[in-house]
Amino acid sequence: MQAPVRARSLVTVSLLLAGNVCPAADGEGRFMVKGGGRASCQTFLTAQQARNPEFVSLAGWLDGYLTALNQSETATYDIAPWQGTELLLAAISSECRRDPAQSFHTAAFRITESLRGARLVESSELVTATVGEQSVVVYREVVKRIQQRLQLRGHYTGELGGDYDAATIEAMKAFQAAKKLPVTGLPDQVTLTNLL
Repeated sequence: MQAPVRARSLVTVSLLLAGNVCPAADGEGRFMVKGGGRASCQTFLTAQQARNPEFVSLAGWLDGYLTALNQSETATYDIAPWQGTELLLAAISSECRRDPAQSFHTAAFRITESLRGARLVESSELVTATVGEQSVVVYREVVKRIQQRLQLRGHYTGELGGDYDAATIEAMKAFQAAKKLPVTGLPDQVTLTNLL
């Protein structure tokens, strides 16, 4: 009697691993949001202003949400390949101020939906961009995108190979100066927001 049960269990597990056999929500597209995602935007905005433990908890929830998206979305290695948690929380804050009655999850969903076009669809090597004593770690694919954008703006003429080399640093400094940003040569969050 145990053999048929075991065989059915193996078939079920095999089907689940083979593809999207079960829907991501119930038959009507509903699903349960767990934890901090259930908080209202107003709760998030208050916690953000106070920088209290609830804010830290919501930031952790966001990181978990992004990880779940990376794991479950097709053609997605990283939904937010250069955006840090602080930048995403600032974007969610703007969305929440627009509609404080919505849930934190809904605001996070709207922001991540806007990122889909720039997601990484496959793994990419990490590159350390170092200028002086400061450094930032970014994906090689993101460096290629940086180089392409800098080239389109007339700041970069080098190879589009994804190496954060002297030519990329100088082009980044020229871009930062043109945008009246702090001229560091580094691909920081503010610079990338303006460039990408």
